[in-house]
Amino acid sequence: MITFTKTRFKNFGSFGNSFTEIDLCKDRTTLVSGGNGNGKSFAFLDSITYGLFGKPFRKINIPQLVNSINEKNCLVEVEFNIGSDEYLIRRGIVPKVFEIHKNGQLVNQTAKAKDYQRYLEEHILKMNYKSFTQVVILGSSSFVPFMQLPAADRRAVIEDILDINVFSVMNQILKSRISTNKEELREYEYKIDVLKEKVDVIRRYIDAEKEKNKETITRKQSDIDKTKQVVLSLNESIESLSNQANKLLEETKSEQDIVKKLSKMETLKSQMNRNIKKIDDDLKFFDEIEDCPTCMQRVDKDSESIKTYVQSKADKADTIKKGIRDIEVLIEQETKTLTEIRNTLGKVSDIQLEVSEKNKQLFSANNHIKQLEQDINEIKNSKNQTDDEKKKLDDLQNQYDKLVLDKKHLVEDRHYYDIAGTILKDGGIKRKIIQHYLPIMNKLINKFLTSMDFFANFTLDEEFNETIKSRHRDTFSYMSFSEGEKLRIDLALLLAWREVARIKNSANTNILILDEVFDSSLDAVGTDEFLKLLQSIAGETHIFVISHKADQLIDKFDANVSFTKKNNFSKMVVN
Repeated sequence: MITFTKTRFKNFGSFGNSFTEIDLCKDRTTLVSGGNGNGKSFAFLDSITYGLFGKPFRKINIPQLVNSINEKNCLVEVEFNIGSDEYLIRRGIVPKVFEIHKNGQLVNQTAKAKDYQRYLEEHILKMNYKSFTQVVILGSSSFVPFMQLPAADRRAVIEDILDINVFSVMNQILKSRISTNKEELREYEYKIDVLKEKVDVIRRYIDAEKEKNKETITRKQSDIDKTKQVVLSLNESIESLSNQANKLLEETKSEQDIVKKLSKMETLKSQMNRNIKKIDDDLKFFDEIEDCPTCMQRVDKDSESIKTYVQSKADKADTIKKGIRDIEVLIEQETKTLTEIRNTLGKVSDIQLEVSEKNKQLFSANNHIKQLEQDINEIKNSKNQTDDEKKKLDDLQNQYDKLVLDKKHLVEDRHYYDIAGTILKDGGIKRKIIQHYLPIMNKLINKFLTSMDFFANFTLDEEFNETIKSRHRDTFSYMSFSEGEKLRIDLALLLAWREVARIKNSANTNILILDEVFDSSLDAVGTDEFLKLLQSIAGETHIFVISHKADQLIDKFDANVSFTKKNNFSKMVVN
C-alpha cells in the first residue's frame, strides 16, 4: 500500500514563492472549498499528478504550470511511504528538476528522464497515470470515467489494479526476445550456410589434392619403374662393354714388349748401318787413295793384301746388309703387330668412353629414381598446405558444430518463448486471473450501486463491456443513463477498483480525491447516500472532497480547508 503523507509546492500555478504544504494523512475526511481560480485543483489534483507522473490532472500545458508572475523556480514535492521505505519525489520547472529520494538517498539518475519515470511507475508506484486517476481521483473536468475509456485503456487500468501488468511487461520483453531470437536465428542460419560452404570448398580442395597426390605418386612410381628398367639395361650394357674391353686389353698386353723389341731392333739396325757406312768409307778410301797419307808412298791397289782386305770388307758389308734386311722384315712385322695392338687400344678407349657415358646415364638415372622416391615420400609425409587446410577445416568444423548447437538452443528457446507467449497473451494467464476477479468486481460494483440507491444489475465481461439490467430486466448501456446515474456508476466503479486494489495490495493508496462530485449531477438522495458510503470507507483512506457547496457540506467532514487569492497569489487556509 502507498501511504501519501505530504505534498508541497511553490511557484506552482497561482501559488507564490513560499512553499504551501498539505498534510495528506491528518484527517479522515476533508472538505476543500474556495472560489473559482483560487487554486483548489492546483493544490490537490495537479500537484500530486504532476509530482508523480510529470503531467497535471487537468488539461494544462506544462509551461503554464509555472507561476506567471515569478516565472521560475516552480517546484513540487510529494512524500509517501511504502512499507518501511520513505520516498520523496521532487519535480520542477525552470530549472528542470526530477529526483527520486529513497530513505534520504538520491536514487541513481544516470538513466534518461523517460527511463527514470518508467522506473518510478514500474518499480515504486506499481501503477501508471491512468490507473492512478481511476483509483485515487474522480474529477468533473478532465477526468475520463472508466466506462468512457477505450477498450485498451480499460484493460490497462484493470491490469494495474490486479497487479498483472507485469505479464504485459513480460509479454513486451518476450516479444523483444522473440524478435531478437528471430534475428539471431536468421544470423546463425546465414553463418551456418557460409561455414557449410567454406567447409565444402575446403573438403573438395583436400579431396582434389588427395586425388592429385595419388595421381602424382602413381605417375612418379611409373617413372621409377621405367627408370629402373633403364638402369638395368645400362648395367647390362656396361657389364658387356667392360668384358669386351677387358678381353681386348688382354690382347694388348705385349705392346710394351714389342715397343722394346722394336727399339732394340732400330738400335741394332742403326749400328749395322753405321758399320756399313764405315765399311763403305773404308772401301771408298782404298778406291780413291793413290798415296799413303802416312808414308806418302804409292799404294798398290792390285796387291793381294789390299784385294783381300777390300774383299773381306765387302763381304762383311753384304753380311751386315743382309742382317739389316732381316731386321727390317722383323721391324715391319713387329710394327704391324704394334699397329694392330694400338688399333685395339683405340677400340678399348672408345668402349671405355661409351662405358663412361653409360655410367653418367646410370648415375643420372639413379639420382632421378632417388628424387622421385623422395618426392613420393614428401607427398606421403608432407606438412604442406593440405595440412594447413585440414587445420582450417577442423577449426571451421568446430565453429560449424558450435553454431549448430547454438542454433539448436535458439530453436529450443523459441519453443519456450512460444509457450510463454501463449501464457502471457491476453487470452492466457491474464484472462484466467481476470476471470477469477470479475465476479468479485461485479459484486463490489453492484454493492456500491445499491448503497447509492441505484437498483440495477451491472455486469462487466472479460472485455470490460458492460451489461446493465433494470429491475424489469430491461437491458441498458452506460451511455443510455442520465448524467446523475452515470456518475453513480463512475463512483461505484471507482470504489470497486479501490477495494480490489486493497485486496490485491497493488494500486492501493490511502487517499481518495473527489473533485466537484457533489456539485454536478447527484441529486439530494444520491448525495446523502454517497456521503454515508464515504464515511463507511473512511479510516485508512483519507478522503478529500473539492466542492463549491461548502455551506451545505461543511458539517459532514472532519476538517475544512479553503483557498483564497490575494494580489494574484493563492493561499491555503486551514479552518
